Amino acid sequence: MNITDPDVVKLGETVVAFYLSPDTSADNPPEKRQPAYLVLVRADGSNQLIETSGMAESHIAWSETGLFFSDDTRDYILGKDGLVRFENKKAGHQQSAFALPGDKGFVSVYNEGFSESGYTNQVAVTTSTGSRLYRVEGNYFMNALCGGVLNGIATDGGAHFADSAKIPGMRSKADPGAQPELLSQLYPATEGREKVLAWRGAFDAGDHNRHVPCHDGVITFLSDYTDADGKPRTTIVSWNTGNGQYAEQPMVDAEGRPVTEKLVDPETFSQKTYDAKAVREGHLEWLAADGRIMSTEIASGVTAPRFGTGFTSDSDSSSQAIFTDRSITLMQETFDGETPVKIKRFDRVTGKLITEITVPGLAERFGIRFNLRGMAVPPLS
Repeated sequence: MNITDPDVVKLGETVVAFYLSPDTSADNPPEKRQPAYLVLVRADGSNQLIETSGMAESHIAWSETGLFFSDDTRDYILGKDGLVRFENKKAGHQQSAFALPGDKGFVSVYNEGFSESGYTNQVAVTTSTGSRLYRVEGNYFMNALCGGVLNGIATDGGAHFADSAKIPGMRSKADPGAQPELLSQLYPATEGREKVLAWRGAFDAGDHNRHVPCHDGVITFLSDYTDADGKPRTTIVSWNTGNGQYAEQPMVDAEGRPVTEKLVDPETFSQKTYDAKAVREGHLEWLAADGRIMSTEIASGVTAPRFGTGFTSDSDSSSQAIFTDRSITLMQETFDGETPVKIKRFDRVTGKLITEITVPGLAERFGIRFNLRGMAVPPLS
């Protein structure tokens, strides 16, 4: 393990990158915050670290230009010729990061928190010449890049919440204080602000993935929530950013039973992981908490397991998945302060294991004081 001089670091033969953020528990309060690290991993497991001032949660993005990452004071782009840094002070909790098409830079979202107006996030646009930051109303924890347009889905609409009362079905009968989901265009900004697109009658939504797919202007994601009557729903959603209309199908197994009846443990459904490249041939693929790659047909909601990976998520470990056109890369962290970080890469079509990497040194050095956050692989992996 090597903490690298940022003035000489290069991408080199990096095959996986991820971010280590310090734990923010009561035993490690913000005022005693430690640095965070971007970890660059080679195929043999050897690695080098770039030290940053850190974030409570961080996400990274990789394009042909290079690797984008942030801390609460700067934005960084690491390319083949080295590292460039731009001053950009912002909130320390990142929602998402995307590479803009055509090598036009990167766009990212940060959680600023409660404000006088309700709830606000920040959007940063970073190019090879610098960064700019602006504020948007709402908490857009789930985001999708549709071409060059960034859209966000919020469960807290901030100052927009009052407007939803004018739309039928956007108030919960079971809990009048529960908020529906808000869809907005965050980038490009419209007169320096977000553009509200539509509302969806989904309340008390469970954990969502930060990056979700978008094809031809339609965002697709898995959704567990309660409806206006307080009934639980587990569905796959297609939300059209052009006209604001959405369609959803209940998630069922091959026999037509709800997926949470036999196929997936409802207690661990929120630990699923997928990303913006997860859609393939009309199906959304995702990693379940039990380590299986699952496939849900968008048109019908029918869900079936594809193959096992051996990487689980539970109270002792956490796994995440990165999808490309050709592969699925998984990373697992074990919360014992001893077991090294492990990485597996599978052929996306056949499900066959391509490579397996063990990353030594991190667990021994950092123990359980650091959390494995955002992850990225080269675009053509």
